[in-house]
Amino acid sequence: MPSETSLRPRSVQLRWMRMVDVEALRLEQWFALLDPSEQARAMRFRNRADQAAYVAAHALLRHMLSEALGGDPRAWAFETGPFGKPALAASHLRLRPHFNISHTRRLVACAIAGVPVGVDVEAGDGEPSSAIAERFAPGERAMLGRAAGDGYRAMFFRLWTLKEAYFKATGEGLSGRLDRPAFQIASRKALFERPEDAGPWQIFEFAPGEAHRLALVVQRRGNTPVSVVAAATDPAGLC
Repeated sequence: MPSETSLRPRSVQLRWMRMVDVEALRLEQWFALLDPSEQARAMRFRNRADQAAYVAAHALLRHMLSEALGGDPRAWAFETGPFGKPALAASHLRLRPHFNISHTRRLVACAIAGVPVGVDVEAGDGEPSSAIAERFAPGERAMLGRAAGDGYRAMFFRLWTLKEAYFKATGEGLSGRLDRPAFQIASRKALFERPEDAGPWQIFEFAPGEAHRLALVVQRRGNTPVSVVAAATDPAGLC
């Protein structure tokens, strides 16, 4: 039976899955769930780890949709918005939830909700891009300027995941400027630097692993905060 919790406007289901020692047989099973266009895109990845993360993220999405709405994970069809954000195809006549996925090496994530949502995961042990950092807002660049070494790296990827998640939630994608909206890291909490930029958007952050950051941005309805049900998914259970 469908799970009503996944479709409530004030609740988000968030799952992440670590891609550590995933067996080849399991990847083959996940690959078989994807439609031909997804399979073709997966085969274009030259790096095996990137390919595995793509396949796992799309398999996780299909399983979460079936948990929420019922049906075969292989049956879901998708369409793409003007800026590339995926949505369930109009051929699905039942209630169509909002969702978003993200994947990086060794980690994938999926969020499903009754309201627009964006999620981004990044490997925080990578190398920050100075070209991207230069496009951040002045206040964000100032925060980076006060950091050094591992602190700089952690701050960069924290800001980057927030921006990615925000633009995925709005459906804009990274097609525009990166200095608006700007974020402020106050103590351990991330906030919009300008309250007027926050609008209906609510921010959540997670550390699903020592080397990864996850940001979630959700559109709330009215003044009632959104709640997030978050958990790690065991790859063994995704078959």
